[in-house]
Amino acid sequence: MMKKNHWLYGIAFVSGMAVWILVCSYSGRREAWDSGLYFTVGIPVVCLVAGVLGYVEPERPWRWGITPLIGQAIWMLVSQGVGNLLPLGLVVFGVFSTPSILTAIVGAAIVKRNG
Repeated sequence: MMKKNHWLYGIAFVSGMAVWILVCSYSGRREAWDSGLYFTVGIPVVCLVAGVLGYVEPERPWRWGITPLIGQAIWMLVSQGVGNLLPLGLVVFGVFSTPSILTAIVGAAIVKRNG
């Protein structure tokens, strides 16, 4: 079971980073959330991944919603360094994780209800 969770954490983490990188690259913005694509494509993709992971591993599904945003936060820190707005940025990542956490919970609820 633990080995499967390592893969799931990796998928969640890397998918969050990939969304951040791709939105930045495609939009030309320094930070993904400065682009409308982050909200119209990026967050829905993260929610989809979180929902699927919640379905695959329904125990503590919130972790599948928060892990992609942790990946994004770490990527932003690595690629841009620590700025003076770091505390605010971390709060924003926390707020932006809400939809993906809820989607992961829904994915877990579906499998628990059917299984």
